[in-house]
Amino acid sequence: MTPPTVHAAVERALEYLAGQHELSYPDAAHIMGSYSTAQFVKLGQQQPLPTAGEEAGTFAEFRCVGAIYHVATITETLLDAAEAGHKECRRLADENTAWLFSQRDGVSWRYFPGFAPLPHDADTLAQVLRILIRAGQADNAVVRAATALAARNAWDDGVVNTWLLDTPGERDTANRVWGRGRNDTGRDPEVVANLAHATHLYEQHIGPLPLSPLVGPATRWLIDQQQPMGFWRASWYVGTCYSTYVAVRHLAALGGHQQEIARAARFLAQAPAPDPLNRALAMLALTAAGTAVSPDDCQLLIGSQFPDGSWEAVPWLDNHARVWGSRAVTTALCLKALLAVQRDTASANHHGRMP
Repeated sequence: MTPPTVHAAVERALEYLAGQHELSYPDAAHIMGSYSTAQFVKLGQQQPLPTAGEEAGTFAEFRCVGAIYHVATITETLLDAAEAGHKECRRLADENTAWLFSQRDGVSWRYFPGFAPLPHDADTLAQVLRILIRAGQADNAVVRAATALAARNAWDDGVVNTWLLDTPGERDTANRVWGRGRNDTGRDPEVVANLAHATHLYEQHIGPLPLSPLVGPATRWLIDQQQPMGFWRASWYVGTCYSTYVAVRHLAALGGHQQEIARAARFLAQAPAPDPLNRALAMLALTAAGTAVSPDDCQLLIGSQFPDGSWEAVPWLDNHARVWGSRAVTTALCLKALLAVQRDTASANHHGRMP
């Protein structure tokens, strides 16, 4: 593996994402048609939710389009690329950031904006918040109001419920509806890790948030969820690589959790994922853990890249009815992993160490 090979893959991926940007990321839009929407509305009407009143029927034919979470994921990679010297990516990231901020739906962000029966959620908030922090646009009343809503939806153990309701007493009902009998506790490890990490970043760069007192309790809860083999289960994502990555990312940012991080790194190194998306997520977890990735990891990513610079749409989200993936999102995460390898290689060479 020579650096120019990684460099060429990075350049091709950046060209692909730049083209997607000019088209407004059509491949990053998770679309739920009217049939599925009608079933969601019907499900909500079977429960005494505030959003399931007479007005809910107006959403029966609503076409849900969710791109906020995914554009935020892509934007994070563009910011990484800009910091790595690809200055043209900063304009793309800035344009995305302005769009993300404009997509706030009421007090916070929804996965499907405009679809009132679906509550705001902590995962989308966390993903947008991290971008606003890195773009220098998070110190405002909008962010404080959105995070205050999230803080009001915390349980007694400090874990913020995934679904954020204006009336937190409705959390159990909302969890039954949207968890659909599978993940109906409202406590989802990957969401807890994502929000805790975003809150920690805010504290580092700006100051305290309404969520700040919950970072410690949420982290202790997250550690308790680590499985004996070293991974974390996911509630809303396919497999264990994404959930393990975001847990490791948060623990590494906090510091002082070497034992849990080492267990996760051993699991990921001993059970390499066969597809580019999950291999990239494992690479990101390993680099966050301070562990060198295998040359085989880079070879798999480079060897599976399409001529146009993209990677295949590997299933990523699991909404309990069907899985969803995106070529643009897979590409962003594979690119993010290769940028991390480049960064760590450059750092090792600068300090006179073998990469």
